[in-house]
Formats: sequence, structure tokens, C-alpha cells
Amino acid sequence: MRSAFQEGSSSLHISDNVEQPYFDQQADSGGLARSLDLAVQVLGEWRTFGRSPRDAFAKIVPSEMTPAQRADLAAVAYGTIRDERRLEYALGGIRGLMFGGAARDAALLLAYRVASGELAPEAADQRFVAWSPGRLPFFAVLRLDRAIDTIRDPVERFALRHSMPDWLARLLLTFGESADLLGNALRSDAPRVIRANLLRGSREDLRGMLTAAKVASAPCELAPHGLAVLDFAPLFSLSTYHLGWFEQQDEGSQLIAEFTAPPPRGKVLDACAGSGGKTLALAALLQNRGTVLACDVHERRLADLKPRAARAGAQNVQWALVGEDSWPEPVQQFARAADRILLDVPCSGIGAWRRRPEARWTIKPTDLESLERIQAELIDRAALLLRPGARIVYSTCTLLRGENEAQIEAALLRHPHLEVVRAREILGGALADRVADATGTYLSLRPDVHDTDGFFAAVLRCKRG
Repeated sequence: MRSAFQEGSSSLHISDNVEQPYFDQQADSGGLARSLDLAVQVLGEWRTFGRSPRDAFAKIVPSEMTPAQRADLAAVAYGTIRDERRLEYALGGIRGLMFGGAARDAALLLAYRVASGELAPEAADQRFVAWSPGRLPFFAVLRLDRAIDTIRDPVERFALRHSMPDWLARLLLTFGESADLLGNALRSDAPRVIRANLLRGSREDLRGMLTAAKVASAPCELAPHGLAVLDFAPLFSLSTYHLGWFEQQDEGSQLIAEFTAPPPRGKVLDACAGSGGKTLALAALLQNRGTVLACDVHERRLADLKPRAARAGAQNVQWALVGEDSWPEPVQQFARAADRILLDVPCSGIGAWRRRPEARWTIKPTDLESLERIQAELIDRAALLLRPGARIVYSTCTLLRGENEAQIEAALLRHPHLEVVRAREILGGALADRVADATGTYLSLRPDVHDTDGFFAAVLRCKRG
């Protein structure tokens, strides 16, 4: 079986496809060399120009490749980025060797194929000759886990086992006995999940249409409108997509919208909307009644939201560009009348590593302090505008206490007019027992427990009287 790349994200999905992997097709006629060259270009675009792997993949990979070929190629490229530190360690630390960036990336890609059991070390060595005269110990990749187990320093051992910087390993080791389970999950393949757009029809209606299009799917266990796609069908080519029947959205992200629980005909300020995944989910929950105001500091992201809203038939969505330090007066006026202010704040993004494997290498220790300051400022800004009875929904896609529970505890001390609304009160006991923390207070999702991205959410209500 091969890992199939999920269109529109970095996630991978195991599929019993019968099509031969692209890396192994037409090897005698140069297919393997061509696929390796394409993957090297993808990594080069990411590493050299700062382009996201997803954007690099879209730019580099030719459109004539079949979905299975694209899936195979992307699985190798994304897996190599994710496992970069492990692979470097196996090869003896290749940063200082004589060859340049492209040869280095080729070495890592070949090592990943060896680690995946798709290529013999001898064959990798032969392929690498085309990139550099230097020799590398590809055979050591097969003994990598045993070599890591002999490392005495627990931080370094954990960091190498799960392929991350030491400083992040220290943070994840605070999860105690479950740290290894979490680390394994963050290196695993994320499921491919879509959300049925209630403005077009039900999840059952959508599933029937997908079945007719020969796309296999199954209902999500947690998100009531989610479907897990069980193959690597080109979702964005389907007529159901172009007609607005679904959006690709992680099950945990869908639950943030459910946790926001907009009242009928309510007003929701989505203060950090990005390109609008949660905005559109909220618009659908409101059934085109009420208003969702989507705000972001990036004009390009809001520009992406507009055609998505049109395709979804979301007529109750408005948008506004905001500054990093303040909201313009019209947005403040909306916030004062809003029933919900959703703060899906900028965060370290550790919970989403399965879909954005490059994030583990781009975040720096100094970023956490800056992010926590921004998060607190956004809470303060919303708290000063919140009307009695209205709610702030604070959410992140990280797993770190400093960005999650600690932010809420500090906010309650700064703003005594706020109180916590427990997850059980919003979601009901049956669902809250599965997705809330041990106290039933916060939404707390982990990839090793729920097979969703890692999410945290808390609801703060302005007291009446």
C-alpha cells in the first residue's frame, strides 16, 4: 500500500490502490529520475524561496500526472520534509558535506524511500551518483530506530525519534507517558475530511452524490456534518465541489464552529478568519440568516474567501480588512452587537503538523512569546467590546498550555466580568465526554486520541448585571 496525498493539504491517507507508484513506473525510461527531479524542485521552492510545500507542489508538478501519481510524489516530498531530522541523522549529518542544496534534498528524498521500504540502499546509492560524487550511508537508514534508541539524552532521543527541534521536544515531553503517542501521531497521516455544506444539502445527500461519482466516504464520528474521504479522488475536480456542496476541512476545525454555537439569526464576528473555513461553516449553521463578519489582517486571504462564499451560496457573509493593533470603528460596532466573537488566534500550530509538516522547522523559540502576547491582546480587545450575555470563543490549533489554558486563566483575572461556559453546557454530555478535557470545561482535541488536528477552544461569556 502507498500513502496517498490529500489534495489541498499535506495530509496523507493509506489507500489500497492498484496503480503502480509513480516512483516505480517506467523506471527504465527515466520515470524514477523524473519523479526524483520533481520532488527535488518542490523541496527547493520551499527551502530557497519560502514558498509553502503545497504552493510549490502546485507550481512544479505537471497537470498530466494522474491522481495516484501525484499522491505518490507528494507523499514522498511531504514525508521527507516531516522526517528531515531523522533522515539527516541516518546519513551522518549531511549539511556539511561537499554537495549543494539540490543534492542534499535528493539525498533526503532517496533516504525517505529507503526508510519507506520502497528502495534498496544500493539502488539509492546508484541514483545519488547523478546528483553528487559523494557517497552516503543509505544502509544506515534501515537501522535508524535502533540507533536512536541508544541515545542517552532523553530530549535528543525524543527529538530524533519524532523529527523535531530539541526545544520543541522539551515542550512535548511535558505530556509525560503520552508524549511518544503524541509524537507518533504528529508524524502520521491525517485523514482526508470534508464538511457537507448545509446550504446545499445534508451530509447524507452529499455522500450519495459522492458514491455516484465513485468516491468512497464515511461519516465522521465527531463532526456531525463531516465525511472522511477514503480514497485520493481529485475532489476539487468534482461537480459537487464546484457547485458548493462541500469544503475540505479537518474534523476538529468543524467542531470549533459547532462549539461557537451561533444562535438563530445571530451575529458572529470571526476576528481571525483567514481564508474563511470556519466562516463558511458558521454561515451554514446560521442557514443564511443573521450575519458572519470575517476579518483578517491579510487582504489576500479575504480575497480567497469571497469566491468560496459565492460557491457555497453563503449570502450572510461580510468581510473587513483589519489592522494588527486595532479594529476599525465599523468592526468595533459590529463586535458590540455580536452574539459571538470567534478568536481563532495566531498560534504555534503544533496540532496541525500532520497537514503542515514544514511548520516544525519554521517556528522558533522566540515566536512563542510573541504569539502569546498577540493572543492576550486579541482577548483583551474582544473583552472590552463584548456585550452582556455574548460570548468570546477562543481557539487554537496548538497543544501548548501557555497558548491554551494559561491564556484563559490569565484573561479571567484581567477581566472579572467574564465567566467560562463549560463545553458540556454547549455540546451536551455525550459529545463533551469525547472531545472535552477531563473537567468538561474546554474543547481539547489531540491527533493521538481523536485522529483530528490538535485543537483547543474555550468559551468566555460576559456576565449579566
